[in-house]
Amino acid sequence: FPLFWFSMPAILKGWMDRVLVQGFAYDLSKSYDGGLLQDKLSLFSITTGGTKEKYAIRGDIRYLLWPMQHGIMHFCGVKVLEPHICYAPQHVSEEKRKEMLSAWTQRLKTLWKEEPIDCSLEWYFK
Repeated sequence: FPLFWFSMPAILKGWMDRVLVQGFAYDLSKSYDGGLLQDKLSLFSITTGGTKEKYAIRGDIRYLLWPMQHGIMHFCGVKVLEPHICYAPQHVSEEKRKEMLSAWTQRLKTLWKEEPIDCSLEWYFK
C-alpha cells in the first residue's frame, strides 16, 4: 500500500477495523504473542512519495510502522516480517522501478523462509 499521511490509506484502515474484531482477531486476555491470530504472518509492502533520505531526516521509517505493525498486527498475535519498502517509485528511472519489482519478486519466492521481527521497542526504536 502507499504510505499515506504517515499511515495506511483509509480504505485499508477501514477494512482492518471491520475484519480484525474482538473475538476473531483479538481477545483482551489474549494479545501480542498469545493473540488469536498467532499462526498468521504479516508483510507490509509499502511505497512512499519521498526518498529514503527524506524519511531519514526525521528518523527511521520504522517509527511510522510501529502503530501498524506492532499496534495492530502484533497485538492480534500475527508474526510480523520485515517490511518491504519501495521509496519514491514515481521519482526514479524506469530501470530502478524494474529493479524494485525484481527485488519484490525475489522476496516473494523466499518469503516462507523468513524469520519474523521481534516487534520489540528495540527493533523499532534503536
